[in-house]
Order: sequence, then structure tokens, then C-alpha cells
Amino acid sequence: MFGNKPATENTPASAPRTDGNWNKIAKGTVVMGNINAEGDLRIEGKVVGTIVCNSKLVVSETGSIEGNVDARNATIEGEIKGNVVTRELLQIDKTGKITGDIYTQKLVVQMGAIFTGNCKMGDAAKEVLGRTPDRAKDAQKAA
Repeated sequence: MFGNKPATENTPASAPRTDGNWNKIAKGTVVMGNINAEGDLRIEGKVVGTIVCNSKLVVSETGSIEGNVDARNATIEGEIKGNVVTRELLQIDKTGKITGDIYTQKLVVQMGAIFTGNCKMGDAAKEVLGRTPDRAKDAQKAA
């Protein structure tokens, strides 16, 4: 519907749907360092560092992040130890776990999800959401 391809048997419903501009950190992979992504990003492995994603971030059940996250939208099925900023929607699925503060416009928490920290939404999060993070395209311009 509306031009999106239906999910196949091998594609999880939470998989990023893009025009091909997506990135994936596979299960068993450990990334030490910061990540800036303009397209969708799926984490199935482990990232130790800050993630800035100008699109949708999906942390799968096997995925984990130790560091702060800034994304337009995010679906958390795995674990994040750090603060999470989402410019639009943050969804914590039943297997998701966040230990840190959340700043977002909209929040969906499924039964079974674990969240330990503070949450600010809408106007209460306006100051944090109004800050512009260092995006990948800004770093490219400086280089």
C-alpha cells in the first residue's frame, strides 16, 4: 500500500524500509566508535559509542548500544545503555530495554519493555529536541 513493498518471510517487520540507503551492523559484530548515518540503520550486533541517525534506527533483539543515541525515529527491541533522543517517534518493543533518559515527541512502550530513567516529551523536551546534533553530512562538509 502507498508504494511500500510488503515484508517478506525473511525480512522482520521492524526492518528499515528505504530506497536502498540503509546500513546494518550484523549480529556478532562489535563497533567501537561513533556512527553518523543519513539513512536507516539496523543494529543487530553491539555498538560502543554515540549514534546519530537522520532517519530510522532499529536495534534488534540481539542488538545493543552503550552510548547516547540521536535519531529521527527509533524502534528498540534490544538494549541501550545511554540517553536516547528521537525527533519524532520512539517505540520500545516488549523485548526492549533502555537504561538512560529519553527525550522525544512521541513514545510507544509495549508491555514487557523495560525503561529505567527519566522521560521528557513534547514541550518538556523542546530544549533538547531543538539542538542540532552533528550529522554525517555536516562532518563531510568540514572535511
